[in-house]
Amino acid sequence: MRYIYLLIFSISVNLLKAQEKFPVDSLRTVELQEVMVTATRNERVVGALPMPVSLISQSQIRTIGSLRLNDVLAEQTGLVVVPQVNGLGNGLQLQGFNPDYTLILIDGEPIIGRNTGSLELSRVAVGNIKQIEIVKGPSSSLYGSEALAGVVNIITDRPAPGRRLGFHTRYGTNQSLDMNIEGGVSADRMGIYLFANRYITDGYDLSPDSYGNTVSPFSNTTFSGKSFYKFNPSTELTVAGRYFEERQVLKFEVESNGSNVLTYGTGTSQDWNLNPVLIHRFNDRFQATARLYSTRFKTQTELNLERDQSLYYQDFFHQTFTRPEVVGEYFIQDKHILTFGGGHILESVNTSRYGDSGIQRQHTTYGFFQWEWQPSSRWSVISGGRYDFNSIYGSQFSPKFSTRYEISDRLSFKVSSGVGFKSPDFRQLYFNFFNSAGGGYSVLGTVVAQARLSELEAAGQIDSYLFDPSTLKELQAERSFSVNMGGQWKPTSRIDIDLNLFRNSIDNLIETQPIALTTSNQSIFSYRNIKRAFTQGLETTVNYKPSKHWQLSVGYQLLFAKDKDVLNSVRRGEIFWRDPQTLATQRLQPQEYFGLYNRSRHMGNIKLFYRNPDSGWEGSLRIIYRGKYGVGDLIGNIQGEIIPPSNLPGNSILDIHDDFIQGYALVNLSVGKTVKPGIRVQLGVDNLFDHTEPVFIPNLPGRLAYTSLSFNFQSK
Repeated sequence: MRYIYLLIFSISVNLLKAQEKFPVDSLRTVELQEVMVTATRNERVVGALPMPVSLISQSQIRTIGSLRLNDVLAEQTGLVVVPQVNGLGNGLQLQGFNPDYTLILIDGEPIIGRNTGSLELSRVAVGNIKQIEIVKGPSSSLYGSEALAGVVNIITDRPAPGRRLGFHTRYGTNQSLDMNIEGGVSADRMGIYLFANRYITDGYDLSPDSYGNTVSPFSNTTFSGKSFYKFNPSTELTVAGRYFEERQVLKFEVESNGSNVLTYGTGTSQDWNLNPVLIHRFNDRFQATARLYSTRFKTQTELNLERDQSLYYQDFFHQTFTRPEVVGEYFIQDKHILTFGGGHILESVNTSRYGDSGIQRQHTTYGFFQWEWQPSSRWSVISGGRYDFNSIYGSQFSPKFSTRYEISDRLSFKVSSGVGFKSPDFRQLYFNFFNSAGGGYSVLGTVVAQARLSELEAAGQIDSYLFDPSTLKELQAERSFSVNMGGQWKPTSRIDIDLNLFRNSIDNLIETQPIALTTSNQSIFSYRNIKRAFTQGLETTVNYKPSKHWQLSVGYQLLFAKDKDVLNSVRRGEIFWRDPQTLATQRLQPQEYFGLYNRSRHMGNIKLFYRNPDSGWEGSLRIIYRGKYGVGDLIGNIQGEIIPPSNLPGNSILDIHDDFIQGYALVNLSVGKTVKPGIRVQLGVDNLFDHTEPVFIPNLPGRLAYTSLSFNFQSK
C-alpha cells in the first residue's frame, strides 16, 4: 500500500507545480446532454431511453456532501436503504424488492460479498464517482442473475486530458474523518488516474445503557486506479483496479443458552478487483470489446468472552468471481444497432458457515443480444434476451422489450417489459450453520439438508419433522415478469414531469422453511420455492427550475407489495385477527391486509438545490420521507435485545391491526463556497432534527454535522 501512496504523492507534487501556471475552477462545467451506459451497455442519451432510468451526477453528489454510496442512494425516489439482519450493514430496496434482488456494479462489473444476502453499500466511497446510473425493472437480459429488480452502476472517474490533482478532507460528528487524494495525467495516447480514500470513525451508540456501540469504531481504506493506452486510432487498452480494506473493533452483548454474555473482538474485510478491457474498431460499423474481470472478497470475525477472554465465536467468508467476456457492436444501418456477446463466470465460496463441505464452486456460461431500432425520429425500440446455463440450477432465458414514442417535443411515452431471474445463492444451497444464541437454531442449505438430517436422526437428536425432508428439491431460480409504463411531460421549458407505473410478479420465491425440531427443542430451517408475490405502484418526479441557479425536485412513490397466496387466503376467509381489547376473533378483510414486511406504502422527497458558478456559492435542502412499515419475526437482535415483530394477533401476516414503525422525515442541509479557483469549503448537517429509532433502524445514527475542505486543480 505504501508504494501506491508514494506514487500518488509523486503525481501530486508535479501537479501542484503545474497548477501555478494553469489554475482552473473545477466548479465551472460545460452543460452537456447526460448519457448512460447501464441500460443498453452503450452510451445513450438518458432522455431517449425507453425504460425507467435515473442518473445522479458528480456535481449533485458534491453538493449534498455525502461520503458513502448508501448516503447518496437513500435520497433517491423509490430507493430505500434498509439495515441487514442484526443491524450490520445497509442494503438497497428497489420497487419493493429485497436488497439481494438488485445488482450493484462499479464501471459495469459486479461487486461481490453478499455473505448475508445483502451487499454492504458503505464499502463504496463516492469521492471518485463521475455519476451513478440507476435502471429500474429486470435487467437480466443484459446482466443475468441478481438484476431481477434493477441495476445500480457506479461510474468512476477516468484519466482526463492534461494533469489534475485533488485533495478532500471532511471532519464530522462521531470523530469521523474522511480524506481523499486523487491525481491523473493524460496525453493523446495514454493516461492514468489514481484515487485513495481513508475513513475513520468512532461509530455511534443509540443505546448508552447497553454494552458496546450500535456501530463499533472502524476504519477503512480504498485504492483505485484507471489507465489507458491507445495502440492506434482503432485499438485501445484500459486497465482498472480497486482495493478495499476495513477493520472494526467489536463489542457485543449476545444471548447464549438463556443468559446474556459480553463479547469483544475484531472484524476485518477485504475486496479487490482487476479489470483489463481491450476495444478494437474494425471499421465505422463494427467494434468488439474483450474484458477479463477478476475479484475477491474476504471477511474474518473473532469474538472472545469478556469474562475469561476465551474464544466465543469465529467466522470467515471468502468469495472469488472471475469472468471473461467478449461483446460486439454492429451498426447494420443508421437506424439499426445490434449488440451481442457472451462469457463465462466462475464463482467459488469458502466459509465456516458451510461446515466441513470445503470450497463450493459453480460456473455459468451465457450469451446475450440486443437490437436497437429507430423506425422514425420520434420512435425507438430496444429488444433483446440472454441465455444463462448454470452448473447447479440449469438454464434460464431472459427476454426484454421496450419502446419509446415522442408524441410531441414536450410529451413522450414509454413501455418496458421483461423477465428477470435470481439464481439460488451459495448460502441457500450449502449453508450448514448452527447459532447458539437465542436458544439455538440451525440453517441448512438444500444441497446438504437431507444428509445432515440423517446424521442427526442417527444420533438420536431429531424430535420431530415439521416438513417432509424427502420433498426438499433442488431450488429453482426465482423469476419475475415486470412491466413499466410511463412517460415524460414538459409543460414549459422550466418544468418536466416523469411518471412511471410498475408491476412486478415474482414466482418461485425462495423462503426460509422450518423443517424439524431437535430433542433440545431447537429449530432447524432450510429453503424451498413456495411463495408468489407482487409489487406494484407508481413513481413520479417533478423538476422545476425557476432560474439558472435554482432547481427544485419533488419525488414520490406509491407501493403495494403483497404475497399472492396470503391475499387469496384472506379473500377465501381463511385468516383471522384478534382484537387485543375484546379478545374477539374476526375474519380479516382483503383491504385490511397491508402486505410484505419492511415496505412503506408511501415514500417521497423534496430537494432544493442552489448553484452559482459566478459567485462560487452552492447549497441544498433535502427532505426525505418514509411512511410507516412493519417488521417481521426474523429481523434478528441488536446488542442482545430481541427485536419484536409487528405481528400482534399472531396470524403471521402484516395487517392494519398490527404495530408499525411510524413514518418519519429526515432533513439534510449543506452549503458550500469556492473561495478561490479550485479551493472549496463546505458545511452541512444530515438528519437536522436528530430522528432515531435505536431498535428498528440501527443504521440511522442521529444528527451528523460536518465541515470539509477541497482542493482541485487541473492544467492542460
